[in-house]
Amino acid sequence: MRPSFDLIVVGGGIGGTAVGALQAHRGKNVLLVDKNRTLGGRCTSYEKDGCVIDLGVHLFGVGDRGSLGEVCRRVGRPDAIAWLPVTNPILRYKDEIKRYSRRTMQEMVPASEMENLGALFMTLFSLESEAVEQLWYVPLSEWVNRFSTNTLVHAFVEMICGQYFCVRSCRASTAEFIRCFKEVVMARSSAYPRGGCISIPRAYAHVIAAHGGQVVLNTPVRRILVDGGAASGVELADGSRIGARLVVSNVDAKETVHGLVGTQHWPSAYAERVSRLEYAYHALALKVALSEKITDDQLMLYLPYEYEEAFHLAQAALDTGDVPERLGGMITSPTNYDASLAPAGRQLIFFGTACPPRQDWARWEEVLLGTFYHLYPQARDKVLWHRLDTPDLVEAYAGEGGNIIGAAQTVDQIHARRLSQVTPIRNLYLCGAEAGGHGIGTELAAASALELDDILAA
Repeated sequence: MRPSFDLIVVGGGIGGTAVGALQAHRGKNVLLVDKNRTLGGRCTSYEKDGCVIDLGVHLFGVGDRGSLGEVCRRVGRPDAIAWLPVTNPILRYKDEIKRYSRRTMQEMVPASEMENLGALFMTLFSLESEAVEQLWYVPLSEWVNRFSTNTLVHAFVEMICGQYFCVRSCRASTAEFIRCFKEVVMARSSAYPRGGCISIPRAYAHVIAAHGGQVVLNTPVRRILVDGGAASGVELADGSRIGARLVVSNVDAKETVHGLVGTQHWPSAYAERVSRLEYAYHALALKVALSEKITDDQLMLYLPYEYEEAFHLAQAALDTGDVPERLGGMITSPTNYDASLAPAGRQLIFFGTACPPRQDWARWEEVLLGTFYHLYPQARDKVLWHRLDTPDLVEAYAGEGGNIIGAAQTVDQIHARRLSQVTPIRNLYLCGAEAGGHGIGTELAAASALELDDILAA
C-alpha cells in the first residue's frame, strides 16, 4: 500500500490537532481522523438552547503564555486563540468568602502555621532546578510534611493539586507540582478561550486545512496497520485503508496498544506496562442556565467542610460512592468571561466535582444542585434548565472510562517513568496527555505535541 499522506493523526483532541497543525506548518501532508462529530476530545463544547456548553469545567492555568499559545506561535498564528483573563478568583471555605490567593491561604490557617505555609510558598519559588529534579518521585504530601502537618495547610495544597492533576497529593509528583505552580503564578495569565473550549482545537484544525491537510470527523478508525514492525497507515470502520509514512495516535495508550494495533505487535514488557497505567480521577459537571445574571463570580473554589471531615467525606465518596450532604469543587461562570456563550442577558454557571465512575447519577445530581442553591440562593426562581455531564458522557468523547485527563501524573508515571511519544513500533507515535509533556491538563497535551514536533523534525 503506497502512502497517501506523510502523517495520519488518529484522534482530534488537543494533542492530535496540535501536532497535526505543527507538522502541516512544516509542509507535511496531514490527515487527521476523529470518531466524533466534533473536535477536541475532553476539551470540546456542544450547543444547548442557544448556549455553548463546555464538556466538563475548564480554565487554563497559563493561557497564551503556555504550551497552548506556543503551538499558535510556532505555526505563525499567535492570535489564533483569543484569551480572556481570569481577574477575580474566589475561595469559599465553608461560608467564608475570600479572594483566592497565597496571602488569603496564609491568613486562614492558624497563626502558628502562617509562617510554615509562608515558608512552603517561598520554597516553591526559590528552589533551584537541580533541587527540583530530586523531587520527581517524592509524593507531594510527603514533601509538604517537611513544612507542616496541619490539616488546613494540607487542604489548600490538596485543592491546588486536584485542580492541576486530578489526583491526590499523596500520589502526585512534587517536582511537577512545583513547576506548574511557579508557571501559573509567574505567568499571571490564567484564562479562558473566547468562544468556549472548542475554540482551541478548531484553531489548530484551521492550520491543518490552511496548509492543504484534511480533517475528517465522524470517522472511526478500526485499526492502525502494522507491516514488518512498522506502522504503514490506518483501516477505517468501513474497511477502507489509507497509507501514511508516519502515524500518530492521539487515542489513549491502552486502546492504541491493545485495540487499534493489537497486543501481538508489541514487546510484551511494553504492552504490560501500558496495561498497568492508572488514570486521573473522574468528575461530574453540573451545567446551569439562568434567565438573568445572578453573580459576578468568574471562578470559585469551594471547600464545604473542615478539612479533616472533608477528607474523610471525599474519600468515602470516591471509594464507595457515599455522597455527602454538600459537595465541594470548582465553579465557573463562562458568560462572565464571554457573554456571547449564551443568549443576551442569560448566565451560565458550571460546577465540577470529583466522583467515582458508574454511580447513581441522579443522587449525585440532587446533591450538586442542592449545593449550588446553597451557594447561590438567589438562583432559585431563575434556573431555565440544568444538566449533568457524567463520566459516561466523557467516555463517549474520549474513552478511558471518562476520567478527566488520562494517565495520571503520579510519582509512578512522571518524568522518566512516563510513556514517551516514541513507541517500539517504527513510524508509530503517541501524542497527548499520556505521553511526554508537562503541565496541567490540556497544556500537558499541547506540550506533548510540541515535543513530538521536535522529535519528528530532528
